[in-house]
Amino acid sequence: MRVAFIIPLAPKHYHYIYNLIDLMNTNNIKIDLYIVFSNNNEYNLFNKKDDIKSIIIPHTNTGNIVTYKQFFALEQLKNDDRYDYFIVCDSEITIIPENFTEENILNKINNIFENKIIYAGEDKNSRRITETSAKIISNKLQDITKNYNLYYWWSDLPVFKRDHLEDFFNKINYSNINWHHFEHIIYLNYLILYYDFKMVNLTKLINHNFSLESYNTNNKNHLKLLEENKYGFSFVVPKFYNNHKEFLNKQKCFLLYHLDRR
Repeated sequence: MRVAFIIPLAPKHYHYIYNLIDLMNTNNIKIDLYIVFSNNNEYNLFNKKDDIKSIIIPHTNTGNIVTYKQFFALEQLKNDDRYDYFIVCDSEITIIPENFTEENILNKINNIFENKIIYAGEDKNSRRITETSAKIISNKLQDITKNYNLYYWWSDLPVFKRDHLEDFFNKINYSNINWHHFEHIIYLNYLILYYDFKMVNLTKLINHNFSLESYNTNNKNHLKLLEENKYGFSFVVPKFYNNHKEFLNKQKCFLLYHLDRR
């Protein structure tokens, strides 16, 4: 498969990856899982080493270990031409096996890069995250993000295009990141600046004052509006999936996240 996962992992969450591996093996699903460990001791504690590819970071003296792990792994893999894309997410995930096909995943990802849409809600409470994640790459995003009041963390599938990574890492320095640096927001900012991605304002569209992270609704008209605005419904939380299973299976949703927040 031309897509791989990059997942930072801590021992308290090993069971999520064990369950994911078991589900993939049961359904004969093959995809490379790059699990990013903080040290050799944590790697040695992991019991399913034959089912993963491992990356161990060189140090943990960082202000945001999760983002550091993700960026370090992406930088290690940026020249690996076996892959076109990396899905970079947390460990608390599972898949929907019937929708987890190479054709569907690549189609969903290709639509993101063809449509060039970022789904953002107006949320002043997250302003520091938006501003910090903007300024690591450019001072030109203030107007685009409505004075940093638009928030777009995990509104859509957190995917990175490998062909972008060499240039992306030439434009940022992640050696001194802090908690407010969110890796996928930083990459989306790169796409805004260099690949003409545009914002859809969710607050004006569906009266939603946040990103689509953990989104759930009983308003089917809002689902229709999102669909009309080319939203892919690839990556949702379990409650949303269970409330709209028929609709989301029709949309070929393939990944559930935030399993720890049910």
